[in-house]
Amino acid sequence: MSRIKGIEVKVQKEVLQTRKYGLNEILKKKNDDQNNSKDATEKHQIKELLHKLPRLDKIFEVHRKIGEGTFSSVYLGSLRQHAALPDSEKRWFAIKHLVPTAHPARIEHELRCLQDIGGKDHVIGVELCLRNLDTIVFIMPYIPHKKFSEYVGEMDAAELRQYMRALMIALRHVHSFGVIHRDVKPSNFLYDRDNRRYLLVDFGLAQRLCPAPEETPAPPPAHSNGIRKRPRDEEEASSAAKRVALDLSTGAPVACAAPPVPRCACAGAGGVCGACSARPPPRCACAGAGGVCGACSARPPPRCACAGAGGVCGACSARPPPRAPRAGTQGFRPPEVLLKYPHQTTAVDVWAAGVVLASALTARYPFFRAGDDVAALAELADLVGTEPLQRAAAALGRRVVTSSARRGLCLRKLAAWLRGQGAGQARGAGAEPGAPLCTRCRLPRNQCLCRDEIKKAEEFSAAQSVAGFPDAAFALAARLLDPDPRSRISAAAALAHPFLAD
Repeated sequence: MSRIKGIEVKVQKEVLQTRKYGLNEILKKKNDDQNNSKDATEKHQIKELLHKLPRLDKIFEVHRKIGEGTFSSVYLGSLRQHAALPDSEKRWFAIKHLVPTAHPARIEHELRCLQDIGGKDHVIGVELCLRNLDTIVFIMPYIPHKKFSEYVGEMDAAELRQYMRALMIALRHVHSFGVIHRDVKPSNFLYDRDNRRYLLVDFGLAQRLCPAPEETPAPPPAHSNGIRKRPRDEEEASSAAKRVALDLSTGAPVACAAPPVPRCACAGAGGVCGACSARPPPRCACAGAGGVCGACSARPPPRCACAGAGGVCGACSARPPPRAPRAGTQGFRPPEVLLKYPHQTTAVDVWAAGVVLASALTARYPFFRAGDDVAALAELADLVGTEPLQRAAAALGRRVVTSSARRGLCLRKLAAWLRGQGAGQARGAGAEPGAPLCTRCRLPRNQCLCRDEIKKAEEFSAAQSVAGFPDAAFALAARLLDPDPRSRISAAAALAHPFLAD
């Protein structure tokens, strides 16, 4: 009873305050209290950081927190020796404090990326690294920037061309070192609109390129920047070449191959004899070891009788799920990450750049809003169509089953509709009686967003403009958002595209 009485008194007090001061004053007071609490928390965090790292306090003056992520917090700082200078003449730094629970190998890898790759071509570098016990900070350059959502709808064709060109230059530079950034998104590509400066930041999830096991040398794919794979004998000579970029496992990788199977008389014939069909599959030398060899990881899983049925058998449900790198931000993961394809390449970053371009063309951010991988695949099927997505999955050794077929959306029509130009105005106003209908979606032609059957998405007209952007911009977006990573355009090739070419 006393608790209920206390709640009633509290409610009556709030009602009296609302009548006395008004609702706006009460809300303003609550916001002020929240801001004061947030400022007090940030000051306490800065004080604790300076206490754990006294050398930082001697060199820099830490002003406020400007960013926070899963593995780090970023603060704005300036040199103490410049304290007497006005703010316009000070040199500003971004002080990145890594969480103490981060793996040492991850921290070392990020630092090496900043040292080896950063400092040119719109890629952030590192000025200084300070460490005391488990407290580690990176001192990096800082540029003033705004949130992408504040200017995504204000960018015209010229500004978008410069923005995407700078992003592709940064990715080309990173990929030339055989590194996948893995977290390309607008918040990691800082943009100073006043001075036209760009910086690709946050290499905390970056990985080295891991070559896929192949028996014979093959020409490099479009996204490998012309780097050919080394011969097998050269790979075996160097164990470091086969190491995944950020392998945090304790066991050493196993390098082995399945033992040769004796050749039977039925080899090359039109069937398999009874002896061969009853023979158990050959046991690889990696069985029971601390890792899986390249031959076993590339081998497709055996097809079960439950494939295509309405359920999953006990053997398949007990089978361990495929392991593959999944680092990145939801909404920017390409199909090969969603399908857990193990041999991912720099095409992962190219897809994310395509999502950024699509957001700018449609003035919608975030562009994809799925909360899990299955919903993300459904969004991709709506955009690119189920057939291209299934073909890409089959090329990766995966299978995508959908309840209905999707033709895919035309990004040009979608941009015109979302920006309220062209056919999009008629879509909101309603259709005229007797207007021709689309044969696929059964909507009036001026409201249809289906992909054009005659014109391919990567084709464009130099004289055409859609929603204020040249048709070549949408053609580039189609190449960047190719669901098949093998045919997806590379960052270097994107710079030669007519939309980005000088």
